[in-house]
Amino acid sequence: MDEIPIFIAILSFIVMCVGEILAYYSVSLKYKYEFEAISFGFIFGVATLILLPKSFFEGFAIFIVLGMITVYLIERYLAYCPLSKKYCVDCDNLEEELKIKFIYPISFFIHTFIDGLIIAVSYISNIGLPLYLAILMHKLPAGFVLMSPLKGVYRNPFFIGAIVSLGTVIGAVIGLMTLKTISLKILLAFSGGIFLGTFLMLVPHIYEHKREKSFLYILLGYILAGLLTLH
Repeated sequence: MDEIPIFIAILSFIVMCVGEILAYYSVSLKYKYEFEAISFGFIFGVATLILLPKSFFEGFAIFIVLGMITVYLIERYLAYCPLSKKYCVDCDNLEEELKIKFIYPISFFIHTFIDGLIIAVSYISNIGLPLYLAILMHKLPAGFVLMSPLKGVYRNPFFIGAIVSLGTVIGAVIGLMTLKTISLKILLAFSGGIFLGTFLMLVPHIYEHKREKSFLYILLGYILAGLLTLH
């Protein structure tokens, strides 16, 4: 039944591509930050209510910390977000343009690839729906965020966008091929660390844009994750 995670990965690819198409044609995602805040709250809920409780064993905290460190290192040394720097494609800044052309999509590909690995972990651990939803919920705004800078530096940015989005499918396939031999509790602890690290790194960004209501949207996402644990 490996078809299920592959289907989710392909669906994630399609949803992210839809976000890219909307961004390319300048269709505004009016509630982008609200949706992201809800998805981050959902991710935090999945980590604290599902992943970490199911991963408990002696020494499990080490793998949680490793997951959080992984996110930090990616964000610190590999990630580059021109949107947060209020970039301008008309300023003739060659260094900035090169970063947008190459570093930005590479860092985004790493992100989508890890999403695919999480989908594989979800299937292997029989957690299923909560982790699938945690990945799917942020794919539309992720596609929008990816394409917004790329369309200013590429004549045909869809090819690059599709490759980046395909990282989720590639990650899921590789995860299904390689992760089944690793201890399930280690996978869950590491995944929980990834989710916690993602939440801690990105929530300040949401707070900057939706300061007055960000906590409420995050809380809503957390409650939604909590409701799934009741089933």
